[in-house]
Amino acid sequence: LRHTTLFVVAMAPKRLTVGWPIDFSADVPILPPFALLLTFLSSLVMWFVTKMRLRWLAWPIDSKWVRIAAFVGAASVVASVADAASKALDEAGSGVNFTEVTGLAVDFPFDGTRNPMYAVLLFVATPALAMLIDSAWPFVFLPLLYAYISDIVIVAEEKLLLETFGKAYATYAKETPRLSVTGVWRAKDED
Repeated sequence: LRHTTLFVVAMAPKRLTVGWPIDFSADVPILPPFALLLTFLSSLVMWFVTKMRLRWLAWPIDSKWVRIAAFVGAASVVASVADAASKALDEAGSGVNFTEVTGLAVDFPFDGTRNPMYAVLLFVATPALAMLIDSAWPFVFLPLLYAYISDIVIVAEEKLLLETFGKAYATYAKETPRLSVTGVWRAKDED
């Protein structure tokens, strides 16, 4: 197994400020998992206010047990990617939950997308929630969640990473997509 972790030690550890769960003066005003929860709750509110469920699943997928099984499967994918990302960040000397940034993770799953946890939040967790409740309302709010993650959270993170790691991060960013559905599914390279 080829080990490709790039370990760069920053001179002064840096971190972003984040809302726990909401603080509009922070670099990241809303904790991303909480933003997903707000998306889901907004979907439920719209369903009940409009009295329109916006069902989108056909038989036999619309069965409650099929939807629950699919949700559990999707949740296991989200947990697996989050676990792999957490391990890669730990090995690089950083961590999740907006801890101090002291190392740049480029190993799996960061070799396929620079933001694997946000990719699964947007492209796996949100559709899984829509499937669980058999309502298209989460898809209606998905562009807002995508814009928040892509244009506020990731922009703040990338600014910090570029300031901290300079050319090493710029090279990594040039070679690795920001958000990719397929990037989180890539197998680890084996020698």
